[in-house]
Formats: sequence, C-alpha cells, structure tokens
Amino acid sequence: MGGCSLTLFPPSRGVCARHTLRVPMLYNETFAQPRHQPYLTLCPGGRVCSTYRTTYRVAVRQVSRAVLQTSALCCQGWKKRHAGATTCEDAICHKPCQNGGVCANPDQCRCRPGWGGRYCHVDVDECRMPTSPCPQRCLNTPGSYRCQCEPGLLGSLGVGRTAPHYLCSVNFLPPPVQEPPTQEPLSSRVQDLQQQMEKLEEVRGRALGTLRRLLPPPLAELGPAEAAEFWTRLRYLDRLDSLGDQLLLLEERLGACSCQDGRNGFGYEVNR
Repeated sequence: MGGCSLTLFPPSRGVCARHTLRVPMLYNETFAQPRHQPYLTLCPGGRVCSTYRTTYRVAVRQVSRAVLQTSALCCQGWKKRHAGATTCEDAICHKPCQNGGVCANPDQCRCRPGWGGRYCHVDVDECRMPTSPCPQRCLNTPGSYRCQCEPGLLGSLGVGRTAPHYLCSVNFLPPPVQEPPTQEPLSSRVQDLQQQMEKLEEVRGRALGTLRRLLPPPLAELGPAEAAEFWTRLRYLDRLDSLGDQLLLLEERLGACSCQDGRNGFGYEVNR
C-alpha cells in the first residue's frame, strides 16, 4: 500500500507545501535459476542407480519496490522551471519586464541601472538627484545621463576611489583655424575671364582652319591631279592680272579723252 505525508513548512523560496508519496515501482531483474536434472550412474555392487544433479540458468523476474516521490506545491506568484522540478524558483510577472529588467519577485522586476518602476518602465533622472553625478552640467538621457562642461572647458573621465567620475579642466588646445571668407566678386571675375579665354581659343581655332583651307598645300604633298589643278589656278590668276592691266590702260586713255555736245564717254547725252 502507498502512503502520503504532507509538509506544510516550505524549505525553500516559493514552495508552500511538499507532498511525499510512497509509490510502488515495478522493474525487471535477472537471477540464477536452479534446475534439477535426473541421470543414471553405477552404484556399489555393480547396480545402476538413478540420481539428480543441479544446473543454473539466467532468468528474468519482475520485482516491485516502494519508492518515495516528492512534489512541491508552489505559492501564488511562483512557478516551477519544469514539470518534474521539486522547487519553485521562477517568479511570475503578469506584465513583461522592460529595458532589460528581470522578474525577481511576483510582479516585481529587478531593473538595470537608470531604470525604475515595477516593470522597469520609468526612466530615472539622475540629474535631479540630491547629489549630481556631474561636476557642472548634467543632461538626462533614456536609461542614463551625460555630463557636459561649461563653455571653454574640456571634459574627461577621472578615476576615483570607487567609480570613475567626470572632470572639467581648462582647454589648452589652440583655437580652430578659421578659413578666410570666400571672395565672391573676385571668383566670379576669374570665372568670366576663363570663359572669355575659352571663346577666344575657339575663334582662333576656326580662323586657323579657314586660313589653312585658303592657303595651298606644300608642293611636296601634292599628287598629280592636285598639281594639275594648282597650275590651272595659277594660269587663271595670270589671266586676271592681264585683264587688270588692260583695264588700267583703258582708264588712262578714257581720262585723256573729252566729249563734246553734252555727251559722256559712253555715247549718251548728259542733259536731254
């Protein structure tokens, strides 16, 4: 028969009571089982006798044994880590802990530094504490704070007896070099001159191209057809020069002639 005992005084946190039960447990075990075998042998007087001998073999049998099982009854707000656990070490928080907090007691979170409240949802303003963590200026940030120095001072972390602390000292660094203001009128004038220079280069290139087309190429670079065309043009130029000379001669002769009866040199009357 199984028995049950109840312990009302919890031996650990979160356990309100423990139940101890005596439960029968069945299991198989092996043993040496004897066997008696008859056999014939010679007895004194030359007679045949019948006797027995014992042998053993390995056999299996089922055994029942009572074992003690202890179950824990968790208090309100606590739970077991797994079904077979005999302790209730995990607290229950009906709302999840925020900002890295851990549920340490029923509906009570253990918060990281810089956070407070039952569920670690409240930002702790370190700058409003009676003792400020900063020597001069303190700026509160979510879950933390930041120290600042007055203008002209340089901040740094110093090592104290128990924890690092913030220090403000005179800034010996040279002032930043200020770049001279940009001279807009001079820059625009330089840009205009560059544009004009580019236009002049373009005009000069076009003029050189036109001049190269007008000038005849060197005789050494001319082919037979180009040379013949070149000499034909020279003959035309000679004819033009001859015609020019003849025109000049006619102009001189016309200047020496005079017309009568109100006529001009072309045979027409001037006044009709």
